[in-house]
Amino acid sequence: MRRRRALLTALALPAGCGIAPLRPLPTTALPAAGAAAVSLRAPAVGQSWTYTQVDFFNSRTVDVVEETVVSVVPTVRVRRQASSGAGLADEEHAAWGQLLRESVWDYPMTFESPLPLWPPTPAPGASASARTHYRIDGGSIRFWIDVSSAAHGWERVSVEAGTFDTLRVERLLRLEHQDVMRTSTLRHDTLWLSAEVGRAVARETSGRYFVRGEGRFLPSASLEDHFRWQLTAWR
Repeated sequence: MRRRRALLTALALPAGCGIAPLRPLPTTALPAAGAAAVSLRAPAVGQSWTYTQVDFFNSRTVDVVEETVVSVVPTVRVRRQASSGAGLADEEHAAWGQLLRESVWDYPMTFESPLPLWPPTPAPGASASARTHYRIDGGSIRFWIDVSSAAHGWERVSVEAGTFDTLRVERLLRLEHQDVMRTSTLRHDTLWLSAEVGRAVARETSGRYFVRGEGRFLPSASLEDHFRWQLTAWR
């Protein structure tokens, strides 16, 4: 609800206030790549990626986040550190791209079984889906979550770190939220995966939900935060 009110306030501001939604990410379709699969760089301890996090609603930089592989056995763990000093939870994979813990949303989620960040064999037309339960940090209640991930096609993307040929992956997340006033939480996640980088060079996350009213569902949907993450450096 907070994000939706902020958006409505921004739209009501007079012209010239310098607040404008982020423009769509420039991409170029690469049909010649066909159905070739992405052979992603395997994760290794010490690999890192630095992203600028930008608010889609007003084009402002929110933070700069460095993500570093700190272990690969028995699971792949990615340490996330924000330049602002904000505390960020680690990301964890059972296998690269199969999430056991995800931390880019409003609160970290630890899953009872892996959920796909991208299809196990990422190639145009590949897909994967799974349903499980998750817990929030410090909580004992189990919430259900359903995730589907589908690779759509090859696109060339330019970000601060360079120009990359990427596979665009779309994720759809339906989940039970810890906020009992919410219902029908739906999230959308787009990743542009680069084989050489071994991870997304750009990513967009957004979501919407309905608010439970006094014995009824309010008709208007509320918006979650909408961010773009753009790669600035990697090693």
